[in-house]
Amino acid sequence: MKTCPRCSAPNPEEAIRCRSCGGALTGDAPGEAALPPPPDEEPLQYTHSGRRHLLGYGRDFFGIWDRARSGGPVSRYPRTDEGWRAAWLAFSELEPESAEVGMGPTPAASIPTGSPGPIPVARPRRGVNPAWWLLPIFMGWLGGLIAWVVNRDVDPERARAMLVTGIAISVAVFLLVILRTPAA
Repeated sequence: MKTCPRCSAPNPEEAIRCRSCGGALTGDAPGEAALPPPPDEEPLQYTHSGRRHLLGYGRDFFGIWDRARSGGPVSRYPRTDEGWRAAWLAFSELEPESAEVGMGPTPAASIPTGSPGPIPVARPRRGVNPAWWLLPIFMGWLGGLIAWVVNRDVDPERARAMLVTGIAISVAVFLLVILRTPAA
């Protein structure tokens, strides 16, 4: 008979989960699953936190820990530049909306070697509303100038195109007026 490490209920030897609490029956000895992770599996510091997973580092590895699972990391990566990149890419795939969770200055002994720092998360860009194109089309260079001032921080290329459109329309209207006016 196996004893559940969570509720101490007896279970058949071939059982994988406890009949009483549903907990995993790992290991042969009672309480084996409840042991803390070995010292080399413990994180020195978590660097990023998501809804379910944590990204951090231990003495010689970068790791991803699952909040729902006690023990060591669910994924380990070597403590190198490539290891950090792989860990970050795996973590950001699991947790697209994560937050940095630094806990202030870290002792020099626990600073991750070879860590290039956090890779910036790509934020969705706020686009320029297409209605801004109406200003340079209907108001010429003045509308183009207003559209450029409002949108130059969001999308500089599109703002510049709006300004050029406004100027071009103003020049075209000016030339049409000049060419249509009969010479005296």
